[in-house]
Amino acid sequence: MFKQIWFPEMIQQHILSRLDKEPLNSHYYATNYPDVYAAAERTFGSWGEAIESCGLDYSLIKKYKSWTRQSVLDEIRRLAKEGEPLFSQNAQDHHKPLYMAAIKRFGNWGKALQSAGVDYKSVRLRRSMTAGEIKKEVLALFRSGESLSYMDMRKNYLYLQAVAMKKLGAGSWARARRECGILTNYRLQRAKRNETMK
Repeated sequence: MFKQIWFPEMIQQHILSRLDKEPLNSHYYATNYPDVYAAAERTFGSWGEAIESCGLDYSLIKKYKSWTRQSVLDEIRRLAKEGEPLFSQNAQDHHKPLYMAAIKRFGNWGKALQSAGVDYKSVRLRRSMTAGEIKKEVLALFRSGESLSYMDMRKNYLYLQAVAMKKLGAGSWARARRECGILTNYRLQRAKRNETMK
């Protein structure tokens, strides 16, 4: 079986592409990207050296895994403000250090959300949208004249976009729109708007 060869630049690119999106501490990387972590240790001598080679301060990144009750609440509130889906499975899949810290500090994910001022019942309800419900909501936005461009949806309806991409579009927002019967080319519209501004 083919084994990925990691060059120094590839490791750095992998790290930098996840900056501000995922934790960069050694435990998280060793758990979630073991091949990159092992290659970084071999290539740079240590995970800290790999981080520093990207121009980042590893002493700040190391602190990320020291979760207090307050830092757990702050991070949950930040994610909620950004429209990130906060149901349990998404937290486990995409924010595992936060999820594990919440369990440790609050007993369970629901209690952590409630302590952060997030209505856990509404979070659980949002998780259970069917494909039909998703299509109905997307079409309602389309009929009301809302822009369904990737960036506008990300800004205004992040959860709906994320769940539509997952359940309808196999990771693609354009494909999810097509599954709803919407064939408008929003990229073309943007190009035309830019043209008129020249």
